[in-house]
Amino acid sequence: MKMKIGYFYPTLLNLYGDDGNVQILKYRAEKRGIEVEVEKVGLETDLEGKGFELIFMGGGPDSSQKDVYKDLVTEKGEFLKEFVENGGVGLYICGSYQLFGKYYKSADGSVLDGLGIFDLYTEHFGKDKPRCIGNVVCESNLNLVSVNLSNNLVGFENHGGRTYLGEGATPLAKVSKGHGNNSEDGTEGILYKNSIGTYLHGPVLARNPHLADYLIAKSVGLDLPLSPLADAFAYNAHTASRKLKQ
Repeated sequence: MKMKIGYFYPTLLNLYGDDGNVQILKYRAEKRGIEVEVEKVGLETDLEGKGFELIFMGGGPDSSQKDVYKDLVTEKGEFLKEFVENGGVGLYICGSYQLFGKYYKSADGSVLDGLGIFDLYTEHFGKDKPRCIGNVVCESNLNLVSVNLSNNLVGFENHGGRTYLGEGATPLAKVSKGHGNNSEDGTEGILYKNSIGTYLHGPVLARNPHLADYLIAKSVGLDLPLSPLADAFAYNAHTASRKLKQ
């Protein structure tokens, strides 16, 4: 059994150690006998003929996101849209999560059109509203079947933009601690087909091994729950994170 991960913009979108998410996926899959190939996709990469079981894209500073935005719109947007619409498994964090929406309105009023894959938009209200920063605990809308853990997700968020889901969109989770999408409606992230958008850093999969297992199972067509691993440290990290102050 093989799993090919497309890791988009690893040098540009790795602001909070999100590279760790790919490492966790590779580790947990290989421990179960799944052969994993990670292909790094940069600005110069031609995607013609490429095939992935899973795509990962992280978040980055504004300067990096400008370079990424241009490449997404002119070169890679159609590939990603087709991948998502056809049920491809993906995890998109913070800046990439925002760019997958309809638009991003910055504090100065300028607007960047997004890829329009996710039914959401993001607005930055400048100094009128503080950044959404801190630890997050939320109840997932996924069926995260796990031998060791509940349906909770934990992570760390730091974003100035506030994201609002469309009327029919499904959030990834309901927030019990933290800001989530916008610090107003209690939602965090989005679920669309087999793709996940979220503000959770951490890296999120290091602190939520059951979410990593969910993505692996979806990518290669395995039933949940996957066989448990001898990784008490990862499970303890999740449990401890749930007790952290915001």
